[in-house]
Amino acid sequence: MNTKYRKILVIFIAALLVALMLPGTVFASELARVPAGQRLPRFVDDVGLLNTIEAVTLTARLDKVSEQHQFDVVVVVIDSLGGRDPRVYAADFYEQNGYGLDGDSEGIILLLAMEHRDFAFAVTDGYGTWAFTDAGQGYLERLFLPHLRENEFFEAFMAFTDGVDDFLIRADEGSPYDRGNIPLLTGEQKRDARIWAVVGSIIIAALIAAAVVLVWKNQLKSVRKQSGADAYIRDGSMMLRAQHDIFLHSQVAKTAREKSSSSSGSSGSFKSSSGSSFSGRSGKF
Repeated sequence: MNTKYRKILVIFIAALLVALMLPGTVFASELARVPAGQRLPRFVDDVGLLNTIEAVTLTARLDKVSEQHQFDVVVVVIDSLGGRDPRVYAADFYEQNGYGLDGDSEGIILLLAMEHRDFAFAVTDGYGTWAFTDAGQGYLERLFLPHLRENEFFEAFMAFTDGVDDFLIRADEGSPYDRGNIPLLTGEQKRDARIWAVVGSIIIAALIAAAVVLVWKNQLKSVRKQSGADAYIRDGSMMLRAQHDIFLHSQVAKTAREKSSSSSGSSGSFKSSSGSSFSGRSGKF
């Protein structure tokens, strides 16, 4: 190859690589410039958390899960909530930007507001709240929240999307995640569960053994506790000429005052600004 063309090719490849590594804000802002009447993409990044490769990869995954289940899955990153409730903001964003498939508004949205590190996800009422029960939503949160706290945003968004896919598969099979069928998340949690199972078994066995020994002890005991020492004193052999009350000790029982608990987020059902019913969770990361 001619040296001149080789240099041009190298410059082109280098420029392409640099462009691909630019923050996702460029990608998101370009996608956001959609013609009137058309909807936004399923990933919108107004802050630039992801680079272009990550943004393209996430968008493709969101599109695939959404179309496969006919249930819109959306991830949005904004700078500030402007003092609004994060769950309501997420629900309003979903509604006002026309998300939903084939005239059906069913879907779920994950929203991040970076100013105060708020997160929220909102699920549409109907099939969404059936597929994502209250207990299931707690499980879904635990899938992506650890990544958010470590600023692993791409991993968090992919974990959320993969989790939603898993939830919808279970719901399509007629057994959505709920209390009693939520799996353990990691090997460490499984190890902890086994440890607690062993500890619980030991405690139960110790209580049973203690009860058995106590019964045996009572059966073998021939001398019972007496309230006085009269049985050891011969009549007339001891006379008390003086009696005094001596203060030995006092016992004070203290009860700790119950402390009020606080939560940094919200969960359960709520209404969007338009009055539509949603369910979801919010908090800090």
